[in-house]
Amino acid sequence: MMAPPSPHFQYEGGELTIDGYSVRAIAEEYGTPLYIYSAASIRKAYEAIDRALSFTPHLIAYAVKANGNLAILKLLAELGSGADIVSGGELARALRAGFSPDKIVYSGVGKTARELREAIETGIRAIHVESAFELDLIESIADSIGTKARIAFRVNPNVDPQTHPYISTGLHSSKFGIPIDEVESLLPRTLKSSSLDLVGLTMHIGSQLGSPAPLAEASELLGRFALKCMERGAQFESLDIGGGWPLAYGNESDPYPPPSEFGRAIRRGLEASGILKHDLLILTEPGRSLVGDAGLLITEVLGLKASATKQFVIADASMTELIRPALYDAYHAVMPVCEPRDRETIIADLVGPVCESGDFLARNRAMPRPKPGELLAIRGAGAYAREMASTYNARVLAPEVLIDGDKARLVRKRPTYDSLFENEVF
Repeated sequence: MMAPPSPHFQYEGGELTIDGYSVRAIAEEYGTPLYIYSAASIRKAYEAIDRALSFTPHLIAYAVKANGNLAILKLLAELGSGADIVSGGELARALRAGFSPDKIVYSGVGKTARELREAIETGIRAIHVESAFELDLIESIADSIGTKARIAFRVNPNVDPQTHPYISTGLHSSKFGIPIDEVESLLPRTLKSSSLDLVGLTMHIGSQLGSPAPLAEASELLGRFALKCMERGAQFESLDIGGGWPLAYGNESDPYPPPSEFGRAIRRGLEASGILKHDLLILTEPGRSLVGDAGLLITEVLGLKASATKQFVIADASMTELIRPALYDAYHAVMPVCEPRDRETIIADLVGPVCESGDFLARNRAMPRPKPGELLAIRGAGAYAREMASTYNARVLAPEVLIDGDKARLVRKRPTYDSLFENEVF
């Protein structure tokens, strides 16, 4: 079975460990389904991007949507990270975890008036403006409060990121950002406004970039446009080049370039534009690349069954714990917790108990024939697993454990059945 190499997940004495801890022992203590995270993996990923951007003053603004567990957010805040948020709830999470407001940026195409007011009153670093109507709303709210709202225009550079269409965000066919010519038309009124403080520009061309080249192209375009805006009177503090730093899931035909190559691409683009001489703060918004490979989803095999044409491995985890395979047909490596030896290899679908035909975690996957009661570890579950989890079929959310040095700490309890209906009234 294809799995990305990692020093954090190793077989020791025939059993899978995470930073030296027995996965089986943790699962026995907290039950399954269960998420387990490696703090060491997160720190290592953060430091790699930090080094890649060492050529310029920078701020890594972690995309909270990837994994908003408070313990993980606190870990990243202590490393010096900022936060990229997309909702009022994520603002509350970021503040609760200890992020300084001046390190928080607010993305998203559909912020409500309430959310914008909260962000303005909190004094976050910047609200990323995604449309003319949003600019009007921000200005109106700031004026009613009697303050200036710090904003950055999210530019849609129309650069092809050459990635999955669902995570391409920098083309004109995407709902994200504002075309450059429209930003130009909004610039004069924005600079004259007594309620708006235009502090920068931002972009995000897409996630899981297979090549640094599109990021270099987009960075140069953004830098050149920033200079044009500054010539017209804009006083920028920063440029945000978005995310796109990729994560290997294990099924790639070619390895992704390392963070250092993406850092060099960003530098090439910004240098070519001429913007670096202005010493602006450069922001980036990685999410899955920081936390994705840090996480395992542990599931127990309930049994095996076969139809006339297919074999199924039925587990107690499902699309409610990891929806990415059903949503994107995404690949996640599956590792037996007990190291397989001399077992028959089968081709099977790994499926869960949810009453949906799309409830699968792996399809047509070659794997050692598992036994009922055996534990399986699903890799790459640190990003977009717990955040996209649901209680469909009245399934309670899975607990989470963080391995940090010599501690294995429960960072989210398994809810009770009562949690499923505690806010309902009848």
